[in-house]
Amino acid sequence: MRVRLELWTKDRGGRHTPAMDGYRPDFRASTEGHGDVSLGAAAVTAPADNPMLMPGTTIEVEITPVDLAAWGSVYAGLVLGVFEGETQVGTATVIPL
Repeated sequence: MRVRLELWTKDRGGRHTPAMDGYRPDFRASTEGHGDVSLGAAAVTAPADNPMLMPGTTIEVEITPVDLAAWGSVYAGLVLGVFEGETQVGTATVIPL
């Protein structure tokens, strides 16, 4: 799956340090009437020429969900919350492959 990942800076409540290739945050989808639905963790594969994901940047990356069954209804254009524990540290917009 491919997403446009935006990692927030610490000023926006996000990360204080860069994330590296293999970063495994949790993803959540907001649903109307049901609140946030946890999709679980997914491993981020950073581009070979940019293995360090800096807070405050937006970059297209590949993600590999740990539990594929939870991601069955994810579609292109869906904006997901990116979480570390209970703290949202960014967003990820699903883009077509």
